[in-house]
Amino acid sequence: MFKRVGEESELLTCPYNVSHQILRSRFQVHLVRCRKSYPNSEVVVCPFNITHRVNKQEIDWHVSNCPNRQSFEVFKSNESQVQGLTSSMGSTFNDDTNTTYETANETFELETSQNWDNLPRVPSYNPRAYAEKANILRLPVGMQPSQRAAFREAERKRLQNL
Repeated sequence: MFKRVGEESELLTCPYNVSHQILRSRFQVHLVRCRKSYPNSEVVVCPFNITHRVNKQEIDWHVSNCPNRQSFEVFKSNESQVQGLTSSMGSTFNDDTNTTYETANETFELETSQNWDNLPRVPSYNPRAYAEKANILRLPVGMQPSQRAAFREAERKRLQNL
C-alpha cells in the first residue's frame, strides 16, 4: 500500500540544516549535496552507517549506541568463523586489512578480509581503442570539413577490412 508523504517514517531531517525534510528514498543524495553547502559544519559520519551523520561532540555516544553496530558485530563474528578456511588449492582466506577508528574515549578496529591493493593489475578501459576494432559506425564529431572527409574515407576502409 502507498504511504502518505506526510508520514513520519517517510520524512527524515537533514543533519546539516534542520529545516530540510527529505524523503527517505532521497536522503543519501541529499546528504551528499547538502554537505557541499555546509563545508564548515561539525558533522561526522558514523562508521557503521553512512547515512548517520552526527555532531562531532556526540560521535562517542553514537558509536556506542548505534543501531547498526549490532549488525556489524554479527558480521564480524561470522567473518571470524570463515577466516582460516582453506580452498581446494590450499590457499588460506586470511588477507586481513584493518581500519582503525578512533574516538575520544575508545579505539575501534574494523577488520575486513578484503585488500584491494593485492588485486592483479588490469588495464583501464579505452573506448577509442575498442571502437577502432569493433564493427560499429563512428561519427566525425567536432572536426573541420577536410578532417571529416578524411575520417569518413578511413572509416570506409576500416569497416571493409573487418
